[in-house]
Order: sequence, then structure tokens, then C-alpha cells
Amino acid sequence: MSRCSLLLIFLLILPGCATQGGHGGSGAQQSSSGLSRFAKSDIDEVIEIHQQRLMSDLKLMMYKLYLRNPSERHDRDIRDTRESVDRIFAKRFDHVFPGLEMADPTDLIRLSLEPSYEGDRVLAFTIGLRRMLMASYDNRTEFYYLTQADEQKLYNSARNIEIAAWLLAERRDADGRLLLLSDSLEDEQRNLSYQRLFGQMIATQDNLAEIISHKTGRLIKTMVVKTATVMFLPI
Repeated sequence: MSRCSLLLIFLLILPGCATQGGHGGSGAQQSSSGLSRFAKSDIDEVIEIHQQRLMSDLKLMMYKLYLRNPSERHDRDIRDTRESVDRIFAKRFDHVFPGLEMADPTDLIRLSLEPSYEGDRVLAFTIGLRRMLMASYDNRTEFYYLTQADEQKLYNSARNIEIAAWLLAERRDADGRLLLLSDSLEDEQRNLSYQRLFGQMIATQDNLAEIISHKTGRLIKTMVVKTATVMFLPI
């Protein structure tokens, strides 16, 4: 039997081993973790670390947006902000929230910043971003030898973050008021923490796209994004 065949068989039985380990004690869990690491290359771990950092920044973004826009939070009368955000991110990325069933994640981002929208804008904005970003990883949270990320999808998602950041900073209601507050207004103390978070997420995706491109030898098709047209790139 060839080496490739043996590797394929190993990867097919690996999920079962991991599941059994999850129901055992700490020893079984450590064994499962060891098997998972054995099936990963260095680049697989790099991908997962970048994804984890990305989701951590997005979670912080949501928390800060809720603090800045407390009236938007749908469960503000039930729990505090931290618990609310933790509960949302504890759910799978493909969890369907009521009223947010749209298939295209970027439609959710647009919806969250439509003047006529009456739901939780922060929730819709974050869920749209989360689904779009996860799509750039082919909706995977773990990577092994026979799976890999797509550098073009990662690059496109970075450009889509730029568009989402522009929409957040520009979209206003009929009276000229921002639909969601983020960075400081003219009469407030300077606060660019949102810009920094968006910048970190963009850099994470761009850096990983470059790493994958260098490893595979595939070129990234770069493009200039015109934010005013609000045309998100395909993932």
C-alpha cells in the first residue's frame, strides 16, 4: 500500500478518534490532541492561528460596538454585554439567528446598515462579517495535510473588511446621524480603536493570503476596491 493511501486512511479515521477522546478523561483528550497535531503540517497550524486571531478581533469588535451602541443589543434587558457577546460566539458560525437567514453574508452587512432596518444592527453586522470570513476558510476550523486555505478567498475577504469598515463609518439615517457609532465624533475625545481592529483583521487575512500564495506558488489577483460602489468581492 502506498504512503499516500496510508495517510488517507489515517485522516479518515482521525475524526472518530478525536470524538472518542472528547468523551473521555484528560488522558483521552490529550491523546486525541496528539493525533490531531500529528496530522497537521506547520502551515495548517499557521492557518488555524490566524483564524483564531481573526475571530478574537471580531469578537472584541462586537463587544465594543455594543458598548458604543447599547440600545441596539437585543438582549440588553436579560444579560450584560460580555455575556451577550460570549453567548453569540459560543454558537457555530453557521447558526441561523431569527431574521438573519440570508444566504449571502455580505447581504447581512448591507442590511445592518440600511436606514429602514429595525433589528439589532450590531448583531447583523457581526454575523455577516463572521460568515463571510469563515467562508474565506471554506467554513473550516481545523486544517490537515489534505486540506488547505485559498489565498484568493483570503485576499478578497480582506478587501471586504475594508468595504464593511467604510460602510460602518459612512452610513447615516435621513437626519444625517450615523446608523452605528464607532470611532469618535468631532466633539469627542479621539478614539481610533475601531480602525485599529479593522486594520488588524485586514492584516491577518492579507498576511495569510501571502503565506499561502508563497507556499503554493499561485499568484493572487489583486484589485482596487471602490468603496463607494459597495461591491463586495466574491468568496
